[in-house]
Amino acid sequence: MDDRGRLTAAPATARIEVRRLTAIPDLGALAASNGADVVWLDSSLPDGAPPTARARARWSVLAMTDGPFAARFRHEARRASVETTSASQRWFGAEPASDRPAFEVLADLLDRTPTLPEPVSGCGFALGWVGFLGYELGRESGGVDRTADGHADADLRFTDRAVVVETGGDAWALTLVDDTEPDASVANRTWLDEVGAWSTRADVTEGEPRLLDDATGRVTRADYVAAVEACRAEIREGNAFQVCLTTAFAVREARVGPAADPHLVEYLRLRAVDPVPFGAYLRLGPLRVASRSPERFLRIEASGVVSAEPIKGTRRRADDPVEDEAVRRELAASVKDRAENVMIVDLLRNDLLRTAVPGSVHVDRLCDVETYESVHQMVSTIGAVLPAGVSRAAVVRAAFPPGSMTGAPKTSAMAIADRLERAPRGVYSGAIGYFSASGAVDLSVVIRTLVTVLDDEGSVRTRTFGAGGAVTWSSVASDEADEVETKTRSVLSGVGSVARW
Repeated sequence: MDDRGRLTAAPATARIEVRRLTAIPDLGALAASNGADVVWLDSSLPDGAPPTARARARWSVLAMTDGPFAARFRHEARRASVETTSASQRWFGAEPASDRPAFEVLADLLDRTPTLPEPVSGCGFALGWVGFLGYELGRESGGVDRTADGHADADLRFTDRAVVVETGGDAWALTLVDDTEPDASVANRTWLDEVGAWSTRADVTEGEPRLLDDATGRVTRADYVAAVEACRAEIREGNAFQVCLTTAFAVREARVGPAADPHLVEYLRLRAVDPVPFGAYLRLGPLRVASRSPERFLRIEASGVVSAEPIKGTRRRADDPVEDEAVRRELAASVKDRAENVMIVDLLRNDLLRTAVPGSVHVDRLCDVETYESVHQMVSTIGAVLPAGVSRAAVVRAAFPPGSMTGAPKTSAMAIADRLERAPRGVYSGAIGYFSASGAVDLSVVIRTLVTVLDDEGSVRTRTFGAGGAVTWSSVASDEADEVETKTRSVLSGVGSVARW
């Protein structure tokens, strides 16, 4: 620590050892066999997905959090804390709970993280920090001062053990070693020798299938429609151009099988019916997160090239191919949806300009329609270049929360949404992903996501599913409510649940 209580830089003598696996492992089985906390960043796509989507779904990462060099950063109830092992303490220190801003602490931790080259060509992940940043961290960039309900606003783990799988390609195990920490290095080399022998066919779905009961809306459909009209009134008064209005549905369990991690079984059912490029399963203390997100928030390459890919505009797919193609064409031509998308593109251009090289921000594609298993989505891509040495935490903070989940202008839209929603969003509307030791970052937008908080006995305390949409002056309130139903159906139907207002 320096005299202001900040973490100071430490020398790094670490390196990554890599083992190419002879068989492609079942990452779900590996996640189940590891009893500690895990972060699974899970990429997949439906048949016939466009090339642009295939590029985003190239890599999956299963990160273990119980290695000898592990560390944990949490920000909860406006307090930051850092926990380390004896082997990782010399890098990260051990910071008791303090009121330092989350992004400030994260920037310090990234500065102290050993810089490691990417061990697998084309994959930005070189071990590092994995986990989530919750929506309420937006208070540090002009948002409303709320905290998440029942769990941390952020939980990131430094992982020194991971398995990386390339879609349609090979798999590798990665681990961290450091000659100045011989015992920790021996433990990680032993893990590297053993991981290839782990079963690729372990049955993690033994027993009676887990089903969920109907999901109950936090508000009624009539209340949501009224809130949409309130957003339109704010827009009419000039207080915003677009407001991302959300709500949440409480989900109850109907039947639970005997699996060791039934929430992982539930996630496997979701992924089987809804392939997406940014799926994720997080087991972090009492928190379980099952995300089927199609949307990237930010990707930063180690070289400093940045891209953002906001989604605005969603249509439920039709069973009949002719009708489905008509739905797709209608979305592509929709003036309202294109306007929503362009507003968020402009917002993200402004967010990236705060930290990018002047003149480097550009739009690569605008309002492109991509097709997934249950929905059509309108996607744009914005790119930029960072100056040398800029903090990755500062880049994320400048763009946080994701603009597609706020509206525009961001600060005003967030305030309007908060007044109408009257509740924190938590993990939902935040970001999931990694801050790699290589300097690369890849974060998804947390949408289409079930968030479960367990009590001390391991029983479900709360289970919620958030959904919403962008409200503009041209919005029709009943259509906005229909869009919420479409988004809930696209995920909850995979686990036998129906959302009811």
